[in-house]
Amino acid sequence: MDLMAQLGPLAFGSRLRRLSDLISKQASAVYESFGIDFDPKWFTLFYLLSRKPPLSVTEIADELGFSHPAIIQLAKELELAGLIRSEKSGKDSRKRLLSLSDKGRELLPELEKIWQAINELNTKLINKQRHNLIFAMEEMEETLAEEHYLSRFKTYFKMKQLDEVEIIDFDPAYREQFKQLNLAWIEKYFKVEEPDIRALSNPEGYIIDKGGRVFFARYNHEIVGTCALLKQSEGVYELVKMAVSPEAQGKQIGKKLCIHAVEMARQMGARQVYLESNTRLTPALELYKKVGFYKVESSPSPYQRSNIKMQMDL
Repeated sequence: MDLMAQLGPLAFGSRLRRLSDLISKQASAVYESFGIDFDPKWFTLFYLLSRKPPLSVTEIADELGFSHPAIIQLAKELELAGLIRSEKSGKDSRKRLLSLSDKGRELLPELEKIWQAINELNTKLINKQRHNLIFAMEEMEETLAEEHYLSRFKTYFKMKQLDEVEIIDFDPAYREQFKQLNLAWIEKYFKVEEPDIRALSNPEGYIIDKGGRVFFARYNHEIVGTCALLKQSEGVYELVKMAVSPEAQGKQIGKKLCIHAVEMARQMGARQVYLESNTRLTPALELYKKVGFYKVESSPSPYQRSNIKMQMDL
């Protein structure tokens, strides 16, 4: 079976190139049958120059939607074949303008007869298909023009990463991971304080038994992140001990932990979730903003490192 057909959408670009190569190869045979040395890939540039006054490379690139290097390469080949010429612009000597050469003009009428026949035959071939390829290409071009493929890929990949992260409730088997994941970032940026020691050494007594929750993020069967909800009063929870291992950062793990914690707080009847952090932790603060937290006036904190407070109303 055809490998590209097997690969389906994964080989979409490669299959288009293969189809383009096949069409070009068979179109070359048409020109050869008339004794004309004309590469099908020259068509759009040659045709444009036959209908327009002399154009610069930039103008051609804008008109055809090709890159500058691609236009320069095509122009070199056409100039080498003697079908176009390049001359300095009368208005700007730094700019070169491309136009058909005398040889190109002489060849144009014969080429136009061939193009007319190709257009008619292509129309018949396309109309014989169940799906109109021209319409499909136009739709795809419009889709990619609306948003760059890289932008779409990043958005999709982030969602895919989110789906691959599993959030689970506290398990005593992971008590050490809760401690070590948090010690890693605290020791990197600050110093471990007394409230840290109490919470990390005894999450059940310090957090869970007081009505809070501890969550873990599992990715590829490993615990790579954690956070907790510490109940402060009826309907008010503090998001604490958010940590993601350095090796797992950039995989949307912190985001999924945060979203899950907020949703759990909502289910527990919370009307507000707040957190304390430090302005040095810029990526974390950006994450909190994206999730829906906003900055509020700070209040007395048990942590020396705390210099910013954010909250979310549920």
